[in-house]
Amino acid sequence: MLKAKEEIRDDLIFKAREVLKNKGLEFLTARKLADYSGYSVGTIYNQFKSMDNLIMLENCQTLDELYDTLKKVEQSSDAYKNLNYLADKFVDFVLKNKSLWFTLYNFHFTNTIEHYELFYLRRIAKITKLLEHNLRKLFVRISANERGVSAEVLNVTMFALSSLLTTDKEFVRLEKKYVVQILFNTYLAGMTYLQKK
Repeated sequence: MLKAKEEIRDDLIFKAREVLKNKGLEFLTARKLADYSGYSVGTIYNQFKSMDNLIMLENCQTLDELYDTLKKVEQSSDAYKNLNYLADKFVDFVLKNKSLWFTLYNFHFTNTIEHYELFYLRRIAKITKLLEHNLRKLFVRISANERGVSAEVLNVTMFALSSLLTTDKEFVRLEKKYVVQILFNTYLAGMTYLQKK
């Protein structure tokens, strides 16, 4: 029985995710995926314009999983604590899913895609909105536009810090989670200072 195109696509995405989780990004090539999945290289390229397109879909799943993790964080009336809980859950997620997160992080620097697809950008925006919601409560005196920009900066900062979390060799003596907490809270302290001006 022949598989439908969608089934083949879903199967390849699933197999690629297994490769990423178990072996890492360097093992995800069209040839290695073909060997692992049992599909031909031609079938892979019939399903995806490029390996970057496949990786973007993998990253969508990772962003969805991160969003689901962050969305489950119980929100209290203390926005500062909420932001710290979100940062803590983000760090836990990255540490638990190092190879998937490294794939996402690396994608933003090495892909050949000219423009990110809207469905991809929406996933990033959903995560930013979680931060913005709490920034709104914490910094009531700054404009909605400034809060939006602040949430984006905070999200980009967390993204940049995630490279520290996925590295095993560098910064071995540092407690990575603690470093992220300090930098995250330094940003919030700076925002608090700006709001008072």
